[in-house]
Amino acid sequence: MDFPYEVDSKERGYYWGTRATDTRKMFGFAPENMPQNAETSVDRDGNGFTAKGEFEAERPFLGMSAQLWSETVRTDEQFEYMVFPRVLAAAERAWHVADWENPYKVGVEYSQDTNLVDKDALLADWTRFANVLGQRELAKLEKAGIDYRLPVPGAVVKQGELAMNIQFPGVALQYSVDGENWLDYNDEQRPSVTGEVWVRSKSASGNLFSRVTQVQ
Repeated sequence: MDFPYEVDSKERGYYWGTRATDTRKMFGFAPENMPQNAETSVDRDGNGFTAKGEFEAERPFLGMSAQLWSETVRTDEQFEYMVFPRVLAAAERAWHVADWENPYKVGVEYSQDTNLVDKDALLADWTRFANVLGQRELAKLEKAGIDYRLPVPGAVVKQGELAMNIQFPGVALQYSVDGENWLDYNDEQRPSVTGEVWVRSKSASGNLFSRVTQVQ
C-alpha cells in the first residue's frame, strides 16, 4: 500500500518492490499462485520477468495481506489517499478466487510470453469491478468521510479536440484551459481546445478531486 499509484514524481511512495501499483494491478494479483503474476505484471523497471512454481507443498501460498508502512505517510489524509480505493481490490483478491486465477502447479513457468492466463476473463472481471467502484462504492467511501484517491484522467488532444477517459466509469471529468476555471467534460460533445489544457476528475458530490495534470 505504500507504493505509488502510478509512475509520477507527484505520487507519494517508495518503489523498491514495484514502481507503481494502481487499483487494477492489485485486482489482477493472484495471491495463491505467485508465478502467475509474471504473465500479468512487470518488474519495477517496467521489464518482463519469469517465475516458475518450485515448491512441492500443495498450497505454498495461504492468502495475502496489504500493509502500509509509514515512511512517507504523515497525516490521516495521506493514509486514506494511499489505502483507498485500492484496498477494496486487495479485499476482493483475498476472499475470492476468480476464474482466471490458475491453480498453483510445480514446474509451470509464467512470463510475458506465455498465454496461460485467461486475460479476457480477467478484463471482463475488472470491468465489472471498476464499474461498481465508479458508480457506487466511491460514493460510499466519501459518505463515510474517507479522503480516497480519485484517478487522474487519461487525456489527449488530436486535431484540436480533447478526448478524456477514466479508470472508473461513472467518475466525472473536468478540463480547464487556464488552470483555474473548470468545465465538465462530455465525451459525446468533445470540446475544441487550443494551447494548454489541464484535466482532473471529481467525485459525485463535487467535494473531492484528483490530482491535476497538464495534457502534453
